[in-house]
Amino acid sequence: MDPSLRSDSLPTCSRVTAQIVRKAQPDDLMTNGEAARLLGLSPDMVRIRERDGRSPAQRTTNDVRFLRRGDVEHLVAERSRAASKEDPSPARPGQRTRGRTEGDK
Repeated sequence: MDPSLRSDSLPTCSRVTAQIVRKAQPDDLMTNGEAARLLGLSPDMVRIRERDGRSPAQRTTNDVRFLRRGDVEHLVAERSRAASKEDPSPARPGQRTRGRTEGDK
């Protein structure tokens, strides 16, 4: 058997993976679907936001949209901040919730 083909001389899967996978960079480009998954939106909603100017995108000569990872992560952070600012406090006395006041039974 050829010594170069021994299993202990071959790179392990983890070493190969470590060489292939790299940390995502802000200037990396993402497809519409990848951005939608990170944002928790549908791809159609990402397209609408891009068309309205709320999500900056770059287009190829074939009109394929790509979004910068940094821009998408910024939008994710904005959505997170907006969600945390919403007041989840319990209803105040007398305030109607789901068609009933707090005192109704």
